[in-house]
Amino acid sequence: MRMCIMHPRLGDELRDHLDGRLPGVTVDVVHDDRGDPPEFDRYDVLVANAFPPGLLARGARLRWLQLTSVGTDQLAAGRPRPELTVTTAGGIPARAVAEFALMGMLALAKEAPALVRGHDARDWRLPDARLLAGGTLVQVGLGRVGSEVARRARAFDMRVVGVNSTGRESAAADLTVPPAALPDVARDADHLVVAVPGGAGTRGLVGARVVAALPATACLVNVARPEVVDTGAVVAALRGGRLRGALLDVHDHEPLPSDSPLWSTDGLWVTPHAAFCYPGEAADLADLVADNLRRLRAGEPLRNEVTGPAPARR
Repeated sequence: MRMCIMHPRLGDELRDHLDGRLPGVTVDVVHDDRGDPPEFDRYDVLVANAFPPGLLARGARLRWLQLTSVGTDQLAAGRPRPELTVTTAGGIPARAVAEFALMGMLALAKEAPALVRGHDARDWRLPDARLLAGGTLVQVGLGRVGSEVARRARAFDMRVVGVNSTGRESAAADLTVPPAALPDVARDADHLVVAVPGGAGTRGLVGARVVAALPATACLVNVARPEVVDTGAVVAALRGGRLRGALLDVHDHEPLPSDSPLWSTDGLWVTPHAAFCYPGEAADLADLVADNLRRLRAGEPLRNEVTGPAPARR
């Protein structure tokens, strides 16, 4: 059996953590995920996050794709064959992303970016600091990541209004509403955190109408996909004084070009798609890959298996 790990950032570390744990498996690492790996049709297993269009249809022997992401919106462009087994990273990044979102909420509430700038300029100025306690978090998405964000927000004595696809009650939130009610609940938000999958169903979900409904004292954090949030509306609200602050960890073009106006927008904190990072990420993914390979060989159900049709590409 042959496995291809196709990952510019984690490839070598993943292979090191898998060393000696996959008997009978030859593991190759490809650091460029923009083109087809050499002799791709010889691989039985692919471990990857991103891949070129149509790649999954060109793997004649490919039996199993292990995504290193929680989301699956990249699948449709890869054109997987119906018989391909696909699994995701499941809850592995959830805690790291949730902590990152809470870091953003705290930093924006306490004016941490301005405090850092003040330190660099040796400017002794008290921040316009706010409390999280007693405030309302509108949590857009109550999956693995969103539920972890909500749990942490409650530990800070925040009220949580969750938005999920059905509006069905969730233990993670004090109140749960469907997407159609998002503009209404946004009016009461002190913080709005976006943590939903990409795809046609969530494109533009946090659009200009939702941004306009947010109070001028509110902050927005996006750790989902860039197309879910109307970035132009967020920038316009910040520049017009109609939004306190925002953190955007995902962007239409990554790396974000140095001449992007986002870098110089007051109140906007740009981060480099870093929410999922933590030291044990590769080790935890390696544990998942090794366990799922054992399950595959034993004919057992795989962890975090994707069922149903592939979602639309973002």
